[in-house]
Amino acid sequence: MLYACLYFSTNILHSQTAIMREIVDKYFPDNWVISLYMGFTINLADTWESFKAAKTGSKQYFRKYASSYGDRVVNLWKETNLLLKEGNITHESLLKEINNILNTLRECNVTVRWLMLHTVVKPGHVDKNKKLKQLRELVFSESKCEVVSLFKLLLNTAQLELIVNEIYKKLLTEKEQQWEDLKNETYKSLVELSEVFSGTKPLTRIQKNENLQIWFMEISKQVQSLTQNHSGSSRKIVQLIQALEEVQEFHQLDSNMQVIQFLSETRKYLDQMLRNMNIKEDVLINLQIIGDLSYAWELIDSYTSIMQVGIKREPTLVIKLRAVFLKLSSALEIPLYA
Repeated sequence: MLYACLYFSTNILHSQTAIMREIVDKYFPDNWVISLYMGFTINLADTWESFKAAKTGSKQYFRKYASSYGDRVVNLWKETNLLLKEGNITHESLLKEINNILNTLRECNVTVRWLMLHTVVKPGHVDKNKKLKQLRELVFSESKCEVVSLFKLLLNTAQLELIVNEIYKKLLTEKEQQWEDLKNETYKSLVELSEVFSGTKPLTRIQKNENLQIWFMEISKQVQSLTQNHSGSSRKIVQLIQALEEVQEFHQLDSNMQVIQFLSETRKYLDQMLRNMNIKEDVLINLQIIGDLSYAWELIDSYTSIMQVGIKREPTLVIKLRAVFLKLSSALEIPLYA
């Protein structure tokens, strides 16, 4: 938007050197190739060549960023490979690690986007400008990133996004039922603990303790009163978890393994209830924004030969390719402008 708006104030582009330097330092220090819309890319080193102030304001950070993004490719590929191993991402692990996984996907997408925009030439196009060709070659040499390696990272990123998206959608659909089930299990567990200290439960070496009996019964009532949509419920659950930890410590309940197991399971249920409350549609919206691939609407064609060779060598590659095409299809949801 800023790039487009500057053309309505060409005086800044031509003569306001200080303003242009500030704009470049703040908004374009690390990306001189930008995606304007649906694969239509702009190379600022070329389009601002005729504007004196804009040209002066550009800084040559090319080596630094090319090297930085190039180094990330192998590490991110290994990290996503580990996450994609069967059984590593489950409903429970996703809820626990959703922020870390989103951060990994964000870093993957940023890396792929930067390297694709700054190294890949659109099919049928060539760098006629000698300066642009030199810049692109500089990025290639400094990043030390092979085209195949970058494409592998794109495949892993798309597949990981698809898996996370499908599991999280299911979690969102089952959220209310899961909350009720967890609440009932927590309530039953606390009632059972209360009965243990009433002296009526046939557990060995558990002395009757009326205070603990009443306390656990009171806690069970508090759990029963929890509601999923109430803003204070999450804070209340945290307090209940802390209370259960404290009662185990202060009343020296560690001597009986059965009581410890009851307390451990109850805290686990409460912890799952807390995570259940954090299941929100915002995560899917963020995932869609992070995974935007509309900038590669045309650039993706440059990987056609790699796709064909890859499928011949390993037919199962089509599974990850499907994820890439689904990722690319999200561009169709972008509004069309006349």
